[in-house]
Amino acid sequence: MKDILDKVITIYKRTLTESKIEYKINDIGSPLVAKCTDADLLQLLINLLDNAIYWLEEKDNKTVVITLDGNNCKLIFSDSGPGIRDEDKPYIFDAFYSGKGQEGRGLGLYISRKLMERNDYSIELADIDEDKILAGANFVVNFIKQEHNEY
Repeated sequence: MKDILDKVITIYKRTLTESKIEYKINDIGSPLVAKCTDADLLQLLINLLDNAIYWLEEKDNKTVVITLDGNNCKLIFSDSGPGIRDEDKPYIFDAFYSGKGQEGRGLGLYISRKLMERNDYSIELADIDEDKILAGANFVVNFIKQEHNEY
């Protein structure tokens, strides 16, 4: 994961600098490994970073923290933006849903979830305090294969 994340940060370095967004990468424990294509991981990280940049636009303190937790096989993506309103939470992974009026196309999180599901992984909003790194949006990508119940 670290190699893919480094590629994405390199791509966005100029945008992050121009937008005055500070970023930090936390590595916890053993290296985080995901068994899927680089393209799926690149798209996931690009979508999350695009969203963070968009939502941090109006903020003074602009921070993104990406935690690679190899011990628990998860990535936590956090920003210091306005966060996600309670009324938007059930819908943020739906196609074409954008919490800020209609400016966005509302596909980034939808695509991210579909990519992770295709690989039997998951992406969710952080629901426990230890996964909420910053005050804004906090996403947890779980790289432990998910069980599917067939009926």
